[in-house]
Amino acid sequence: MLTRPSPTIPVSTADRPAPRGPILVEAGDDVAEQLWHLARARGETPEILAADLLRRGLEKEARREQAEASLAALTPRQREVTRLAIGGQTNRQIARALWLSPETVKTHLRRALEHFDLHSKAELRLLLIDLEDDIKSSDQ
Repeated sequence: MLTRPSPTIPVSTADRPAPRGPILVEAGDDVAEQLWHLARARGETPEILAADLLRRGLEKEARREQAEASLAALTPRQREVTRLAIGGQTNRQIARALWLSPETVKTHLRRALEHFDLHSKAELRLLLIDLEDDIKSSDQ
């Protein structure tokens, strides 16, 4: 017989000991029920699934904070060039829009990529689009 999950979900990692024991997370009935159903569908316990989701969320938050810090470290011109680049514009289009040479645009982009420890505009675009989605969802 299936029982309704408790709104208090113990979260711990099974493969490594928790430094201070399990963490209890207060969750609404709807969240607890979703977790319970998803864990059952995956063949996992709700505790293991909750720990995995929490770990992934913390990793994503750390990446978001690092990207925000890198973005803040850019000069205003590098931010402007980056904004246009993640919008899909080519270096020549950015150069025309900002009255710069294509080589200057290339230099600004290279320095911006170094701040983010990335190697291409495509990687930068993916990172900042994901960051933008996180910022929009946290504002709501």
